Amino acid sequence: LLAAGRSADARTVWDRLDPATRARGRYRLIEAELLAAEGRREDARAVFDEGFEVADLREGADGIGLLWARLDDAPLPARYDFRMWPDGE
Repeated sequence: LLAAGRSADARTVWDRLDPATRARGRYRLIEAELLAAEGRREDARAVFDEGFEVADLREGADGIGLLWARLDDAPLPARYDFRMWPDGE
């Protein structure tokens, strides 16, 4: 839904999820993406500050970094950096 630009529909689905599900790492990342799509950059950044771990994230995946770049000009914190190449290459 987010990829289709349907953040309101994504919010409806999100609000129906069990709180225990929403607390899982991958869902925390989805929450940050949803908040960013809603224009709530500070709230999305707070998800990063609170910390999350996506246990099944593939090495080299750059989705976290791309989201971070939309939220902050600072370098991606090392705990979220799973790129296979240095920044700028």
